[in-house]
Amino acid sequence: MFMKNVFKIIIFSSVLFAAACEEEPLRVSCNQGVFATIKDLSGLDGCGFVFELADSTRLEPHRLLYCGTQPLPKEVTEDPLFNFDFVDGKRVKIGFDEIPDATSICMVGKVVKIKCIEELTLITEQ
Repeated sequence: MFMKNVFKIIIFSSVLFAAACEEEPLRVSCNQGVFATIKDLSGLDGCGFVFELADSTRLEPHRLLYCGTQPLPKEVTEDPLFNFDFVDGKRVKIGFDEIPDATSICMVGKVVKIKCIEELTLITEQ
Protein backbone atom coordinates (compact mmCIF):
# COMPACT_ATOMS: atom_id res chain seq x y z
CA MET A 1 0.00 0.00 0.00
CA PHE A 2 2.82 2.37 0.91
CA MET A 3 4.47 1.88 -2.50
CA LYS A 4 1.20 2.63 -4.32
CA ASN A 5 0.87 5.96 -2.49
CA VAL A 6 4.51 6.85 -3.15
CA PHE A 7 4.02 6.01 -6.82
CA LYS A 8 0.86 8.19 -6.99
CA ILE A 9 2.71 11.09 -5.37
CA ILE A 10 5.58 10.78 -7.83
CA ILE A 11 3.21 10.71 -10.83
CA PHE A 12 1.18 13.66 -9.49
CA SER A 13 4.35 15.69 -8.81
CA SER A 14 5.68 14.93 -12.30
CA VAL A 15 2.47 16.15 -13.93
CA LEU A 16 2.50 19.37 -11.87
CA PHE A 17 6.17 19.96 -12.66
CA ALA A 18 5.62 19.39 -16.40
CA ALA A 19 2.66 21.79 -16.42
CA ALA A 20 4.69 24.46 -14.64
CA CYS A 21 7.54 24.15 -17.12
CA GLU A 22 5.53 24.74 -20.28
CA GLU A 23 7.35 27.17 -22.52
CA GLU A 24 6.06 30.74 -22.38
CA PRO A 25 6.34 32.91 -25.48
CA LEU A 26 9.42 35.12 -25.44
CA ARG A 27 8.50 38.64 -24.32
CA VAL A 28 11.01 41.44 -24.44
CA SER A 29 10.36 44.52 -22.34
CA CYS A 30 10.44 47.88 -24.09
CA ASN A 31 12.05 49.70 -21.16
CA GLN A 32 14.64 51.21 -23.50
CA GLY A 33 12.13 51.77 -26.31
CA VAL A 34 10.86 54.96 -27.94
CA PHE A 35 7.34 56.31 -28.22
CA ALA A 36 5.67 56.19 -31.62
CA THR A 37 2.30 56.59 -33.31
CA ILE A 38 1.04 54.13 -35.89
CA LYS A 39 0.24 55.78 -39.22
CA ASP A 40 -1.75 54.14 -42.01
CA LEU A 41 -0.04 55.05 -45.28
CA SER A 42 -1.83 52.41 -47.36
CA GLY A 43 -3.00 55.22 -49.69
CA LEU A 44 0.58 55.50 -50.98
CA ASP A 45 1.86 52.92 -53.48
CA GLY A 46 3.60 50.04 -51.74
CA CYS A 47 2.94 51.39 -48.24
CA GLY A 48 1.05 50.13 -45.25
CA PHE A 49 1.39 50.88 -41.55
CA VAL A 50 4.48 52.72 -40.33
CA PHE A 51 5.65 54.01 -36.96
CA GLU A 52 6.04 57.77 -36.63
CA LEU A 53 8.31 59.09 -33.89
CA ALA A 54 7.88 62.41 -32.04
CA ASP A 55 10.37 64.13 -34.38
CA SER A 56 8.28 63.00 -37.43
CA THR A 57 10.80 60.30 -38.37
CA ARG A 58 9.00 57.36 -39.94
CA LEU A 59 10.04 53.76 -39.47
CA GLU A 60 8.90 51.00 -41.79
CA PRO A 61 8.59 47.71 -39.92
CA HIS A 62 10.16 44.68 -41.57
CA ARG A 63 7.49 41.99 -41.58
CA LEU A 64 8.24 38.30 -41.86
CA LEU A 65 5.89 36.82 -44.42
CA TYR A 66 5.41 33.10 -44.61
CA CYS A 67 3.53 31.10 -47.21
CA GLY A 68 3.14 27.46 -46.37
CA THR A 69 1.45 24.97 -44.17
CA GLN A 70 1.38 24.81 -40.39
CA PRO A 71 3.29 24.80 -38.14
CA LEU A 72 4.69 28.25 -38.71
CA PRO A 73 8.43 28.71 -38.21
CA LYS A 74 9.53 29.94 -34.79
CA GLU A 75 10.95 33.20 -36.19
CA VAL A 76 7.47 34.06 -37.51
CA THR A 77 5.49 33.23 -34.35
CA GLU A 78 8.02 34.92 -32.04
CA ASP A 79 8.00 38.15 -34.08
CA PRO A 80 6.50 40.88 -31.83
CA LEU A 81 4.31 41.96 -34.76
CA PHE A 82 2.90 38.46 -35.40
CA ASN A 83 -0.45 39.07 -33.65
CA PHE A 84 -0.20 42.82 -33.26
CA ASP A 85 -3.35 44.79 -34.20
CA PHE A 86 -2.30 47.78 -36.31
CA VAL A 87 -4.68 50.73 -35.92
CA ASP A 88 -4.08 54.20 -37.33
CA GLY A 89 -3.29 56.62 -34.49
CA LYS A 90 -2.52 53.94 -31.88
CA ARG A 91 0.28 55.01 -29.51
CA VAL A 92 3.00 52.47 -28.78
CA LYS A 93 6.44 52.09 -27.34
CA ILE A 94 8.85 50.17 -29.57
CA GLY A 95 12.36 48.81 -29.49
CA PHE A 96 13.98 48.30 -32.87
CA ASP A 97 17.15 47.71 -34.85
CA GLU A 98 17.71 49.44 -38.16
CA ILE A 99 18.25 47.14 -41.13
CA PRO A 100 20.84 49.20 -43.03
CA ASP A 101 20.75 47.49 -46.44
CA ALA A 102 16.97 46.93 -46.57
CA THR A 103 14.94 48.50 -49.33
CA SER A 104 11.25 49.17 -49.51
CA ILE A 105 8.72 50.16 -52.13
CA CYS A 106 7.15 52.70 -49.76
CA MET A 107 10.39 54.67 -49.17
CA VAL A 108 9.08 56.96 -46.40
CA GLY A 109 11.57 55.97 -43.71
CA LYS A 110 14.17 53.56 -42.42
CA VAL A 111 13.35 49.86 -42.50
CA VAL A 112 13.59 48.42 -38.98
CA LYS A 113 13.23 45.09 -37.20
CA ILE A 114 10.88 45.51 -34.27
CA LYS A 115 12.30 43.82 -31.15
CA CYS A 116 9.47 44.72 -28.78
CA ILE A 117 6.19 46.62 -28.85
CA GLU A 118 3.88 47.78 -26.07
CA GLU A 119 0.53 49.45 -26.56
CA LEU A 120 0.08 52.62 -24.54
CA THR A 121 -3.21 53.41 -22.89
CA LEU A 122 -4.37 56.94 -22.34
CA ILE A 123 -5.29 57.93 -18.81
CA THR A 124 -8.31 60.18 -18.97
CA GLU A 125 -9.35 62.55 -16.23
CA GLN A 126 -12.78 61.95 -14.78
